[in-house]
Amino acid sequence: MTQTPHHTVLFNVAGITMIHLTGEQLKQVYAIVEDTMNGDGLYEGANRETILEAYYSQENPMGDLTWIDLIKKIITEHYIHMII
Repeated sequence: MTQTPHHTVLFNVAGITMIHLTGEQLKQVYAIVEDTMNGDGLYEGANRETILEAYYSQENPMGDLTWIDLIKKIITEHYIHMII
């Protein structure tokens, strides 16, 4: 069974279309998401969609944030040099 890339699409749209990040900046943000989720090795080898879905659930337990909110939070917390 294949997984529909729901979170991957939303992550890309939020980062590139809504926040106007470059592809390289979005790669930096995703690297932080991946590092966060692989901190304990639980998601080692998982695909992008699985990692994004897990991050979204972990960082947004009430479901009231969007990927725009989460990406802006990552940028702010990690002092990534981007204009938001």
